[in-house]
Amino acid sequence: MRKSHRNTYIISLSLVLTWTACSKEFLDVKPQKQQVVVETLQDVNALLDNAEVLNRTDYFRLISDGDLTFTENKLKSVSELQRNLYLWNRIIDPTGKNTSPWDLPYQQIMYVNVAMETLDAMNNYGNDRSLWQRLYSSALFYRAWAHYQLLQDFAPGFNNGSDQLGVPIIADSKYPKLIQRATLTECYDFIINDLTRAISELPLKTDIKTRPSKQAAHALLARIYQNQHQHDLALVEVNKALDIDHHVLDYNDLNFSAAFPFSMFNYHTNPEIIFFTNAGLSLVSVAGVQVADDLLSSYRENDLRVKALFDRNKLYIGTYSGNSLYHFTGLAIDELYLVKAESLMRTNRWKEGIEVLEVLLKKRYKNGLLPTFTPHDDQEALSLILNERHKELVGRGTRWSDLKRQNLETATQIDLTRTYLNETFLLPANSNRYVFEIPQTEIEISGIEQNIR
Repeated sequence: MRKSHRNTYIISLSLVLTWTACSKEFLDVKPQKQQVVVETLQDVNALLDNAEVLNRTDYFRLISDGDLTFTENKLKSVSELQRNLYLWNRIIDPTGKNTSPWDLPYQQIMYVNVAMETLDAMNNYGNDRSLWQRLYSSALFYRAWAHYQLLQDFAPGFNNGSDQLGVPIIADSKYPKLIQRATLTECYDFIINDLTRAISELPLKTDIKTRPSKQAAHALLARIYQNQHQHDLALVEVNKALDIDHHVLDYNDLNFSAAFPFSMFNYHTNPEIIFFTNAGLSLVSVAGVQVADDLLSSYRENDLRVKALFDRNKLYIGTYSGNSLYHFTGLAIDELYLVKAESLMRTNRWKEGIEVLEVLLKKRYKNGLLPTFTPHDDQEALSLILNERHKELVGRGTRWSDLKRQNLETATQIDLTRTYLNETFLLPANSNRYVFEIPQTEIEISGIEQNIR
């Protein structure tokens, strides 16, 4: 709703959250340095195009999800925080200084709340209703995306979410405010509402893939419904996303002699990318960080993903950014096929699900050499689809969420193990350590309930 009065907001456009120490929690202090006025449509557009802030995700899940292993020498050389993440220690950061996975999404939320409030305050849509509507819808998407990212780190897998703690929902930029954790159901309802409001005015697709689109909103809704085990609704959303664009790369066309098989991301390359984000720490082509042996051995003969995702030293090179500096963690079309295949299977249409899976895999195997998949029942079909999802989405930041939801079913539970200095470390299915601790300074200031690990 537009307001008749004029309002001007001040925000630090140049503040980029660092991945080290923070003196106070982002929820409790508004940035005050290098301030600029956010007042016009152009100001809001610049604010929402700040990809260094709005298109970043955290890296905790990438280290903890079990797909990439650190050699012993590498693990000795990394920070204590990374080592604790890798070994699933109960206490990740004894110093309490690294709060980035919590701070970054809330910084993003603050930015977009300011953007929406600025837009609300404009008379006559700032004299450009079309741009106004695109910006407002984009802000809604970014706010939904940021809240979603928080849930993947700081909330459990969805299991009757009305009894589970989510994260604080921040719907405006007013500070200070009373902070409290919403339920997991309330959080997902808020996210779904933001995305539903955003969809009508977003473009179908966007050439600048750091910007939201209608396809991105449908893709994120499909993820959310999949996490909530509402597979009929996930199927509806994924079909809408695929109706917009269903084309996937043919891995037969990739240059496997290049350092990075996928084209360098420059907003237009890699047609599979729907919405581009990258992790705050890249694990791409890092010496001593290798694909797990059990994952590598799961690929069949003639599967081109082995060459597309990993080099001869078993280093991960398969980021869709095509650049070692940018570890892609966004939304892409290949994931849509996997969501559709699983949703069909879980709605008693598993044979159709296998057919959808094969459409994707034909582009992943050497021409004419796709093996025949012949599951005998729905459980075998589910296992096949989940395994192919695992092999396709390595390094995307989705595995942690997948483990949390799959571990709620006895048939698909997985216990993760690591070995370091001759000691075995275990992350059992449904462990409390699938949720990260909220920064202690946040607990002390706001009084919200801490996660138990």
